[in-house]
Amino acid sequence: MSEKTREIVHDAPPDLISFIGMEHEQVLRTLRIDPEDMHFVDHIQGLYTAATTRIRPKEVADLIVFQLLTFTHYHFLFSTACFMRCHLAEAFSSLRCAIDGAFVAAHIIHDRASQTAYMDRKKPFDKLLRHYRNLARDRPDRLPHALIPELILRHDLCSRYASHADADVFAHRSRIVGDEGSPDAYVTVEYFQFARDKTERRLEFLWLLNAFVIVLDVFASFLHDEQGVVPDAWVTELHGLGAQTERIRDELSPDEPGEKR
Repeated sequence: MSEKTREIVHDAPPDLISFIGMEHEQVLRTLRIDPEDMHFVDHIQGLYTAATTRIRPKEVADLIVFQLLTFTHYHFLFSTACFMRCHLAEAFSSLRCAIDGAFVAAHIIHDRASQTAYMDRKKPFDKLLRHYRNLARDRPDRLPHALIPELILRHDLCSRYASHADADVFAHRSRIVGDEGSPDAYVTVEYFQFARDKTERRLEFLWLLNAFVIVLDVFASFLHDEQGVVPDAWVTELHGLGAQTERIRDELSPDEPGEKR
Protein backbone atom coordinates (compact mmCIF):
# COMPACT_ATOMS: atom_id res chain seq x y z
CA MET A 1 0.00 0.00 0.00
CA SER A 2 1.40 3.41 -0.94
CA GLU A 3 1.73 6.23 1.59
CA LYS A 4 -1.70 7.80 1.01
CA THR A 5 -5.21 7.62 2.32
CA ARG A 6 -6.54 4.12 1.83
CA GLU A 7 -9.19 3.65 -0.84
CA ILE A 8 -11.99 1.40 0.36
CA VAL A 9 -14.26 -0.42 -2.07
CA HIS A 10 -16.95 -2.79 -0.84
CA ASP A 11 -19.23 -5.15 -2.68
CA ALA A 12 -22.12 -3.80 -0.59
CA PRO A 13 -22.66 -0.34 0.93
CA PRO A 14 -21.31 0.15 4.46
CA ASP A 15 -23.62 0.42 7.44
CA LEU A 16 -23.55 3.43 9.78
CA ILE A 17 -21.02 2.04 12.26
CA SER A 18 -18.63 0.97 9.52
CA PHE A 19 -19.00 4.34 7.78
CA ILE A 20 -18.17 6.27 10.95
CA GLY A 21 -15.22 4.00 11.64
CA MET A 22 -13.81 4.56 8.15
CA GLU A 23 -14.20 8.32 8.62
CA HIS A 24 -12.11 8.21 11.81
CA GLU A 25 -9.49 6.12 10.04
CA GLN A 26 -9.19 8.65 7.23
CA VAL A 27 -8.76 11.52 9.73
CA LEU A 28 -5.92 9.71 11.48
CA ARG A 29 -4.24 8.92 8.16
CA THR A 30 -4.56 12.55 7.08
CA LEU A 31 -2.84 13.73 10.27
CA ARG A 32 -0.01 11.27 9.65
CA ILE A 33 0.66 11.77 5.95
CA ASP A 34 -0.12 15.49 5.47
CA PRO A 35 1.78 17.21 8.33
CA GLU A 36 3.41 19.84 6.09
CA ASP A 37 0.15 21.71 5.47
CA MET A 38 -1.69 21.17 8.76
CA HIS A 39 0.05 24.18 10.31
CA PHE A 40 -1.95 26.41 7.95
CA VAL A 41 -5.09 25.13 9.65
CA ASP A 42 -3.67 26.25 13.01
CA HIS A 43 -2.80 29.68 11.60
CA ILE A 44 -6.29 30.23 10.19
CA GLN A 45 -7.83 29.03 13.45
CA GLY A 46 -5.65 31.53 15.30
CA LEU A 47 -6.88 34.36 13.09
CA TYR A 48 -10.50 33.42 13.74
CA THR A 49 -9.82 33.08 17.49
CA ALA A 50 -8.30 36.55 17.68
CA ALA A 51 -11.29 38.04 15.88
CA THR A 52 -14.15 36.23 17.59
CA THR A 53 -13.16 35.72 21.24
CA ARG A 54 -15.40 37.72 23.61
CA ILE A 55 -17.10 39.63 20.81
CA ARG A 56 -17.98 43.19 21.78
CA PRO A 57 -19.37 45.05 18.75
CA LYS A 58 -19.19 48.83 18.94
CA GLU A 59 -22.78 49.12 17.74
CA VAL A 60 -25.70 46.69 17.72
CA ALA A 61 -25.75 47.07 13.93
CA ASP A 62 -22.28 45.51 13.83
CA LEU A 63 -23.40 42.26 15.44
CA ILE A 64 -24.67 40.73 12.19
CA VAL A 65 -21.18 41.03 10.67
CA PHE A 66 -19.66 39.15 13.61
CA GLN A 67 -22.39 36.53 13.27
CA LEU A 68 -21.51 36.09 9.62
CA LEU A 69 -17.84 35.82 10.58
CA THR A 70 -18.58 33.02 13.05
CA PHE A 71 -20.74 31.38 10.37
CA THR A 72 -17.70 31.24 8.06
CA HIS A 73 -15.61 29.88 10.94
CA TYR A 74 -18.06 27.03 11.45
CA HIS A 75 -17.72 26.15 7.80
CA PHE A 76 -13.93 26.43 8.02
CA LEU A 77 -14.02 23.72 10.70
CA PHE A 78 -16.62 21.61 8.94
CA SER A 79 -15.01 21.91 5.51
CA THR A 80 -11.58 20.98 6.86
CA ALA A 81 -13.05 18.04 8.79
CA CYS A 82 -14.83 16.83 5.63
CA PHE A 83 -11.59 17.04 3.68
CA MET A 84 -9.75 15.05 6.34
CA ARG A 85 -12.51 12.42 6.23
CA CYS A 86 -12.07 12.20 2.43
CA HIS A 87 -15.43 13.78 1.66
CA LEU A 88 -14.13 16.18 -0.98
CA ALA A 89 -17.47 17.19 -2.47
CA GLU A 90 -18.86 17.98 0.97
CA ALA A 91 -15.72 19.97 1.87
CA PHE A 92 -16.16 22.22 -1.16
CA SER A 93 -19.91 22.44 -0.59
CA SER A 94 -19.20 23.76 2.89
CA LEU A 95 -16.70 26.25 1.48
CA ARG A 96 -19.42 27.45 -0.87
CA CYS A 97 -21.59 28.27 2.16
CA ALA A 98 -18.73 30.24 3.70
CA ILE A 99 -18.30 32.21 0.48
CA ASP A 100 -22.02 32.98 0.51
CA GLY A 101 -21.55 34.34 4.02
CA ALA A 102 -18.64 36.48 2.86
CA PHE A 103 -20.74 37.86 0.00
CA VAL A 104 -23.41 38.99 2.45
CA ALA A 105 -20.88 40.37 4.93
CA ALA A 106 -19.11 42.40 2.25
CA HIS A 107 -22.34 44.17 1.35
CA ILE A 108 -23.36 44.85 4.98
CA ILE A 109 -19.88 46.06 5.93
CA HIS A 110 -20.11 48.49 3.02
CA ASP A 111 -23.67 49.53 3.91
CA ARG A 112 -24.65 48.63 7.49
CA ALA A 113 -28.24 49.79 6.98
CA SER A 114 -28.73 47.15 4.28
CA GLN A 115 -28.96 44.43 6.92
CA THR A 116 -32.68 45.14 7.16
CA ALA A 117 -33.05 44.10 3.51
CA TYR A 118 -30.92 41.04 4.27
CA MET A 119 -33.17 39.98 7.16
CA ASP A 120 -36.24 40.49 4.96
CA ARG A 121 -34.60 38.69 1.99
CA LYS A 122 -35.08 41.72 -0.20
CA LYS A 123 -33.01 43.19 -3.03
CA PRO A 124 -30.09 42.76 -3.56
CA PHE A 125 -29.83 39.84 -1.12
CA ASP A 126 -32.51 37.82 -2.87
CA LYS A 127 -30.13 37.47 -5.84
CA LEU A 128 -26.84 38.70 -4.42
CA LEU A 129 -24.53 36.56 -6.52
CA ARG A 130 -26.21 37.74 -9.72
CA HIS A 131 -25.94 41.32 -8.44
CA TYR A 132 -22.20 40.90 -7.88
CA ARG A 133 -21.72 39.29 -11.28
CA ASN A 134 -23.36 42.26 -12.94
CA LEU A 135 -21.25 44.72 -10.97
CA ALA A 136 -18.06 42.79 -11.70
CA ARG A 137 -18.88 42.97 -15.40
CA ASP A 138 -20.24 46.51 -15.68
CA ARG A 139 -19.16 48.50 -12.61
CA PRO A 140 -16.31 46.76 -10.75
CA ASP A 141 -15.60 50.03 -8.94
CA ARG A 142 -18.91 49.62 -7.10
CA LEU A 143 -18.12 46.18 -5.67
CA PRO A 144 -17.97 46.29 -1.86
CA HIS A 145 -14.66 44.40 -1.78
CA ALA A 146 -11.86 43.97 -4.31
CA LEU A 147 -11.76 40.18 -3.83
CA ILE A 148 -15.42 39.62 -4.76
CA PRO A 149 -14.51 38.59 -8.36
CA GLU A 150 -12.07 35.97 -7.05
CA LEU A 151 -14.68 34.65 -4.63
CA ILE A 152 -17.16 34.39 -7.50
CA LEU A 153 -14.69 32.17 -9.35
CA ARG A 154 -14.22 30.01 -6.26
CA HIS A 155 -17.97 29.83 -5.72
CA ASP A 156 -18.47 28.67 -9.31
CA LEU A 157 -15.93 25.88 -8.91
CA CYS A 158 -17.55 24.74 -5.68
CA SER A 159 -20.97 24.83 -7.33
CA ARG A 160 -19.77 22.76 -10.25
CA TYR A 161 -18.23 19.98 -8.21
CA ALA A 162 -20.04 20.10 -4.89
CA SER A 163 -23.70 21.03 -5.12
CA HIS A 164 -26.96 19.27 -5.82
CA ALA A 165 -26.90 16.02 -7.82
CA ASP A 166 -25.11 17.26 -10.92
CA ALA A 167 -23.19 14.64 -12.87
CA ASP A 168 -19.83 16.22 -12.01
CA VAL A 169 -20.51 15.65 -8.32
CA PHE A 170 -20.56 11.88 -8.44
CA ALA A 171 -19.06 10.98 -11.82
CA HIS A 172 -15.62 10.71 -10.19
CA ARG A 173 -17.06 8.46 -7.48
CA SER A 174 -18.02 5.59 -9.75
CA ARG A 175 -15.67 2.87 -10.91
CA ILE A 176 -15.87 -0.48 -12.62
CA VAL A 177 -14.45 -3.42 -10.67
CA GLY A 178 -13.06 -6.08 -13.01
CA ASP A 179 -12.63 -6.00 -16.77
CA GLU A 180 -15.16 -3.83 -18.56
CA GLY A 181 -17.50 -6.03 -20.58
CA SER A 182 -16.77 -9.08 -18.46
CA PRO A 183 -19.83 -10.83 -16.99
CA ASP A 184 -18.11 -10.64 -13.59
CA ALA A 185 -17.55 -6.86 -13.74
CA TYR A 186 -19.74 -4.57 -11.64
CA VAL A 187 -20.03 -0.88 -10.80
CA THR A 188 -19.43 0.52 -7.33
CA VAL A 189 -19.85 4.02 -5.95
CA GLU A 190 -17.20 5.21 -3.52
CA TYR A 191 -18.42 6.72 -0.27
CA PHE A 192 -15.04 8.42 0.16
CA GLN A 193 -13.30 10.50 -2.50
CA PHE A 194 -9.56 10.34 -2.97
CA ALA A 195 -7.01 12.41 -4.81
CA ARG A 196 -4.98 10.52 -7.40
CA ASP A 197 -1.73 11.16 -5.51
CA LYS A 198 -0.28 13.22 -2.69
CA THR A 199 0.48 16.21 -4.92
CA GLU A 200 -3.12 16.47 -6.06
CA ARG A 201 -4.29 16.09 -2.48
CA ARG A 202 -2.03 18.96 -1.36
CA LEU A 203 -3.24 21.12 -4.24
CA GLU A 204 -6.84 20.59 -3.20
CA PHE A 205 -6.15 21.19 0.48
CA LEU A 206 -4.14 24.35 -0.13
CA TRP A 207 -6.80 25.66 -2.50
CA LEU A 208 -9.43 25.06 0.16
CA LEU A 209 -7.43 26.79 2.88
CA ASN A 210 -6.48 29.68 0.62
CA ALA A 211 -10.17 30.25 -0.11
CA PHE A 212 -10.83 30.67 3.61
CA VAL A 213 -7.99 33.20 3.81
CA ILE A 214 -9.79 35.18 1.09
CA VAL A 215 -13.06 34.85 3.00
CA LEU A 216 -11.34 36.25 6.11
CA ASP A 217 -9.90 39.11 4.05
CA VAL A 218 -13.45 40.30 3.37
CA PHE A 219 -13.77 40.98 7.12
CA ALA A 220 -10.27 42.46 7.58
CA SER A 221 -11.11 46.17 7.27
CA PHE A 222 -14.14 45.76 9.53
CA LEU A 223 -12.12 43.97 12.21
CA HIS A 224 -9.00 46.12 12.02
CA ASP A 225 -10.08 49.58 10.91
CA GLU A 226 -13.64 49.80 12.26
CA GLN A 227 -13.75 47.59 15.35
CA GLY A 228 -10.09 47.65 16.32
CA VAL A 229 -10.28 44.07 17.62
CA VAL A 230 -7.22 42.82 15.71
CA PRO A 231 -3.74 44.38 15.50
CA ASP A 232 -1.66 45.19 12.45
CA ALA A 233 0.11 41.85 12.87
CA TRP A 234 -3.21 40.05 12.29
CA VAL A 235 -3.59 41.65 8.88
CA THR A 236 0.06 40.97 8.05
CA GLU A 237 -0.29 37.29 8.97
CA LEU A 238 -3.51 36.99 6.97
CA HIS A 239 -1.93 38.35 3.81
CA GLY A 240 1.20 36.31 4.42
CA LEU A 241 -0.86 33.12 4.63
CA GLY A 242 -2.60 33.96 1.39
CA ALA A 243 0.69 34.55 -0.41
CA GLN A 244 2.34 31.45 1.06
CA THR A 245 -0.48 29.03 0.19
CA GLU A 246 -0.66 30.44 -3.33
CA ARG A 247 3.12 30.18 -3.75
CA ILE A 248 3.22 26.53 -2.67
CA ARG A 249 0.34 25.68 -4.99
CA ASP A 250 2.08 27.40 -7.88
CA GLU A 251 5.22 25.40 -7.17
CA LEU A 252 3.23 22.15 -7.20
CA SER A 253 0.99 22.90 -10.18
CA PRO A 254 -0.86 25.86 -11.70
CA ASP A 255 -4.09 23.86 -12.09
CA GLU A 256 -7.16 24.46 -9.94
CA PRO A 257 -8.62 21.36 -8.25
CA GLY A 258 -11.83 21.56 -10.24
CA GLU A 259 -9.95 21.45 -13.51
CA LYS A 260 -8.38 18.11 -12.63
CA ARG A 261 -11.53 16.19 -11.88
